[in-house]
Formats: sequence, C-alpha cells, structure tokens
Amino acid sequence: MSESLGTNKMSIRTLGYISVIALSTLFYELSLIRILDILWYPHFAYMVITLALLGFGISGVATSVLAENKKLFSNITLSILTVALSLSYGGMFFFLNRFHVDFDTFSSVAYLGAKVLLVFSGLVLPFFLGGLILSILFTKHADKFGKLYFWDLVGASLGCLLVPLLIPSVGGPGMLFIASAMACIALCFISRSKVVVSLALLCAFGLSGFLVSRGDNYLEIAYHMDKRGFRSLQGGKILTEWDRISRVDLIQYRKEYVWIAYDGGTQTSYFYTFDGDYDKLRESLPEKAREQFWDKFVFASHWLKEGSAPDVLIIGAAGGQETKGAVAFGANSVDAVEMVGAVIKLGKEKYAIEPYGNSKVNAVRGEGRSFLRSSDKIYDIIQMMSNHTTSSIASGSGAVSPNYLQTTDAYKEYFSHLSENGVLHINHHIYPKMVLTAARAWDESGRTDFEKHVLVYYANKWYNLPTLLVKMQPWTQEEVDRVHLLMDGEGFVRIHNPLDLENSKLDKEFFTGVLSDELADSIPYRIEAPSDDKPFFNHMRKRFTPVSMTEPYVDTSVKVLLNDSIKHGLPMDVIHLIVSAGSALIIAIVCLFGPLLFSKVGRAHWDGKIAFIGYFACLGGAFIAVELIFVQLFHKLVGFPLYTYVTVVFAFLLSAGIGSYVTDITDLHTRKRARFIPYLLIPVYGTVLLLFKEPLLDYFLQWSALMRMVAAFVMIAPLGFFMGMPFAIGIASSHKNGKGAVGWAWAINGLFTVLGGVCSIVLAIYVGFFITLMISFAVYIIAALLLPRFARV
Repeated sequence: MSESLGTNKMSIRTLGYISVIALSTLFYELSLIRILDILWYPHFAYMVITLALLGFGISGVATSVLAENKKLFSNITLSILTVALSLSYGGMFFFLNRFHVDFDTFSSVAYLGAKVLLVFSGLVLPFFLGGLILSILFTKHADKFGKLYFWDLVGASLGCLLVPLLIPSVGGPGMLFIASAMACIALCFISRSKVVVSLALLCAFGLSGFLVSRGDNYLEIAYHMDKRGFRSLQGGKILTEWDRISRVDLIQYRKEYVWIAYDGGTQTSYFYTFDGDYDKLRESLPEKAREQFWDKFVFASHWLKEGSAPDVLIIGAAGGQETKGAVAFGANSVDAVEMVGAVIKLGKEKYAIEPYGNSKVNAVRGEGRSFLRSSDKIYDIIQMMSNHTTSSIASGSGAVSPNYLQTTDAYKEYFSHLSENGVLHINHHIYPKMVLTAARAWDESGRTDFEKHVLVYYANKWYNLPTLLVKMQPWTQEEVDRVHLLMDGEGFVRIHNPLDLENSKLDKEFFTGVLSDELADSIPYRIEAPSDDKPFFNHMRKRFTPVSMTEPYVDTSVKVLLNDSIKHGLPMDVIHLIVSAGSALIIAIVCLFGPLLFSKVGRAHWDGKIAFIGYFACLGGAFIAVELIFVQLFHKLVGFPLYTYVTVVFAFLLSAGIGSYVTDITDLHTRKRARFIPYLLIPVYGTVLLLFKEPLLDYFLQWSALMRMVAAFVMIAPLGFFMGMPFAIGIASSHKNGKGAVGWAWAINGLFTVLGGVCSIVLAIYVGFFITLMISFAVYIIAALLLPRFARV
C-alpha cells in the first residue's frame, strides 16, 4: 500500500524523499561550480554558493508567507515541485548553452549587469525549488525537525561524495542530467501513482544510460569566454578528460607541441614533441631552448647543477618541461609531482613518454607539499613554476583562492628538504612578494644573511615570470657567472645579485622578511608575506584604481595582473565578493521584511521575535565560517585540495545530522540547563582542536592518504556533532509560534550563511584563520544567550 505525505505522520518514504532531494541539490551545486570554473573563472564560480543560499532563503520566505495554505503541504504540490526540480536541473544545460556571460568582453557595466542578472536568475531556480520542498517538509513535520534535518544532511553529505566519483565518467554538463535523474528517483518516494513511479524510473535510468553510453564523448556547453584563445582553437582539439581536479583539453596548437588547457584555458602547459634523444637536446641548449621549453629560465637550476647528478623534485610537473630539463642536464633522479592525474596518464601513454617513461623519473599524481611531508628525502633541486589549481572546489574556496605553495610555512618545508648546497627554483609572479616570503621563512628557520643566498631575474616578456633561485649556501662568483651566462640578454634583467648588494633593485628590508610601515604603504599592492594562517599570496589589490609603472615595485607583471582585471572601472578579481555582499543585502530585505509584512507568524505579536531572528542569523553565519576555514586548515593533513573539501564537508554534514537526530530523540530543547551544553562545547572543543592541531597533523601525516582522510573525519566529527544541535534546538523551541516560523528560520539561516561566508573570507585575509574561528565560536555563545528569549517548550 502506498504511503502518502498528505498526513502529518512522518513515514520512511518521507525520510527517503528528503534525503534524495538534499542529495540532488548539493550535487547540483557542486556540479555547477565545476561547470562555471570552465565557462568563467574560479572566483566567479564561488557565487554559486551565494545563489544556492539565495534560493533557499527565498523558498523559506515563500513557505512562511504561504504556511496557512493547506494545499502547499499536499502530496500533489510536492509531486509537481519535484517534477519541476528535475526539469530545472537538466534545463540548466540548455540554459547555459543559450545565455552566455563573458566577464572579459562587454560593452558596458549596465549590459554586463543585465546579463548576470538574467543568468543568475535562471541558475537560482533549482535551488529555490529544492529549498521550497525542504522548507515545506520542515514546516509540516516541525515537531520532528531533528530527524528530518538528519536525513537532509545525510543526503547532502552523500551528494558531496558523489561529485568527485562521477565527474570523470560523465563530465560536468552530464552531471546536470544525473541530478535530474536523482530528482526522478525522489519522485518515486512520494507518488501514489504506479504510472508516475514507472515513468520516473524510466526517465532516471534512461538519462543515466544515455550518459554512460556516450563514454568519453562528453556533453558540451558552449564556452562563454575565450580564455587564452581557447574558444577559437576548438578545431584543433584532440581529446577532453574530466579529471577529478580539473578538466583537461589537448589541442594541437602547433606541429611542435600539444597545448594542455586546464579548465577551458584558465591555466596552460604543453606536451612538446620529443624523440627522447637527451644528448642531442643538451647539445642544442641554450640556443634552441624554445623548441622544447617555454624559455631558458625553465632549466636554470639544472644548468647550474650540471655534472653533480642532483636529486630533483618538480612540483606541478604538468607537460614535463622541467622534468625533461632535469634529465637532459644529468639528474640522478627526478620526482615529478602533478596534481591533475589525467596529465600524467596522458603523458605516459602517448604525449610525453619521454620524460615520464624515463627510468630516472618517478611521475606521480599528488600535491606538492603533501608529497614533501610524506618523505624524509633530501633534494639538490626543488623546482616549481607558476603552480596553482584552477578549480574552486579543488582549492577549497573559489572566493579568494589560497595558495599554499607560496607561504612562509611552505618555504620552510622546501628549505628543510634541500641538501647542504641545494637550490630552490621558483618561477612565479610578483618577485618582491616572493623574496619577502622566502626571507621571512629563512629567518624563522634560524638562518641569517638571506640576501647572500638569493639570485633573482626578471623577463619583460609575454609570460612575465620572474626567476627566483635560493641556494642553501651563499652564492660563489663562479655560480653567479654560470647562471648569468645562461640568463644574460634576450630581455632578461638581473634584479638581485648576491655578490653585488649595493646595486640590488630590491630594498634591503625585503631580505629581512619584514617591511617597515613606510615602505609597505608606498607599494600600491598588498605586499605582506603570507602564511598558512593567511595563505592569500595572490590577493594583491589595495585599491580599485589602476597602478602605474612609476610606482614602487610595479613591473609589467604587476601591472597586467592588477590593471587588466579592471573592466569598465570594475575590479573583476573581487567583484564576486561585492556581488555576494550586495545579494546578501537584497536577501536581507526579502527574508526579514517579507515574513514581517506578509506572513501570519511575522505579523503576529510574540515574545522574542527579534531574538529569534538574531539566533538563526548567528547559526547561519558561524556554521559556514567554521566549515570554510576548516577546509583550509585540513589541507595540510589530507593533501589533495578536492579530497580535503569532500572530507571536511562530509564530516560536518554527517556529524551535524547525527547531532540534530540526537537532539530530537532526547528532547534536548526541553531541558533548560542541558540544552546549553552544545553551545559551550563548540568553542571548548574547537579551541582545544586548534591548539593541538599541529602535533596531531604532524603525527597523522605519516599515514596513507585514506587513513589521513579518516583521521580528519574523526577530529572534525565531534565539533560537527555539537554544531548540528543548535539549529534543531532553535526550531523545536520556536515552531509553536506559528506555522510559518520554520520557513522564516530557514530563510534567515540562508541569508546569514551568505554574509558569514563573505565575512569569514574578508576576516581571514586580514586577521587570519585562527582569529576568525575564535570569533565564529564566540557567535555560538551569543546564540545561546538569545535562545531563552524566544524559546517555547
């Protein structure tokens, strides 16, 4: 006999239904982020989180306003909404193909604003429908909210796990139809019609079968932007691989090499055509460097160490240029570490059999710092060239992406793994900031006279990548001359000569690791050395106006990075934060005043209404802040950014769901003293975990990747368990104020989750992760103080 959702009795099918709806919603959210990483840029993709919470917030308002309408809670209404949800997921494929947003090329701010508003309005629809279904069920079964919230979070946590598992098989656009199939499965849980159930199953399996049958022939969404000319070169495309970290496209750009385009051209590398004759290659260098390398700076450290048979580590091996250079100049061994496994696989199979098939080369899929920490091996050369991930999920935050390879803590790890006369070789933008960061690490490692250990070259060319060489022993005249023989001329300029300090183009303060306020203020971009607590090397903007080459320490590289991102007066590198904050203000008006003016519960007079609003605002802002920052903190342990994201979010969602369930079955909200326990244990456990984090992480680093993920889950789960309780306590304590109270709470929580996300990013940039977390924990104490003012047991 079919079960109905039309009664207030909560069935197993209801729990299954809510779990699948939550699963599909988070699955859609993460899939959309990956798609927009390719169509736009990672920091724009961050706004998907804002859209999700905007949709949830509006759905909560709608539920609150319509709460007295019994038809809203009927089985038929939920069935219709589920069908609409399924259609909206799949419809996004056609919508994004039809309506494009190009953040690089637009005629006016008004035109861009109109296009963004149109596209965002379409993208938010599935979030609104999914949020509306959840809000209706939460309102209908408010007396059992804890159980429902548990199944909601269980479903969401599974959605988080499924994205990295499925994306290599079906690709980003195909994931939209997988979400559509999930909604069809959800329809089977609520429909009383065998015909509807049969059709829903047919659609679900039909969509899944269609995607599986395509194999590697992924569905495509037309490119919105022409990143690095990628859109205009589609005629030369060889193949596409959706790796769990990034999408990889191979394009026959020229006869001499294949272009490796990451995430639609956001980042790039090359597979050069090479016959494996290293003796012939070495004889051709440096005169014919560009036939096999970007330029001669790629092999500067290997040129220096030729004849010493060095052990080499390459972080971010990509197409193999640096690895090939190491072998050509006589390396004893090369560990080539690349995060995007598809590139290593393609290289070994066909496109870079040399160097990746060479007996001296150990090409592995991994994250650079994680690889270093897992071994005590000492290297003579550690090399890294402009390395960072382009995926906002993989980096853990698409808002202002962290760069953990350019922090003082990272440099200390590099130094500790170099031999007595080893060399650190880095090519990356903004050499003043690199030198300052390395100098701070050098000083914190107990070393002195850093200026005698550094050699810096700058190339005023299309790639604008300075060359930083740090030697563990002071440079000798012979070594400096050897490098200069290679680097002199052809646009290369020596910025700092360790044997001619008086003529250095860098102020001596840079080599101390700390700048005076006067010098820092004179530089027109953010220059302070980043740490793992504030890993925002690439967040440079100090002002919204262009910089000038006449200002201190502004070269072509800085000018391009800062000025080219200003379009029609809009700083595109931070516009997503501005839009998110603006969206939050709009949501605030809707979520706060909508129910107050139009819902029965909002217009009614009841004690503690302001405290009720403040309480759920605190929970929304604090929860997202803790979650986002923990993604960053546990990167050190888990290693792979994507796996870190999945592990942390899964741990929080699942453990919070269990906490909510325990709250429900124990009637914790009725116990006037005991109900305050989780509000106290959140800051207590959170602070203890932060204080002991470093020794714990160092201990677990020697474990396998899977066990490190388990260890991260175990450490996070108690905190997530306690953080899942306050929301359930608040709903259980307030739903008797009126039917619309649950929807209103849902809306307020969504609104302040947006604000909390933006504020946590800004705070982390300026005061660091630790202080931001302390503030977030304190917000839970404020919530505890507000609870008695509105609670009705």
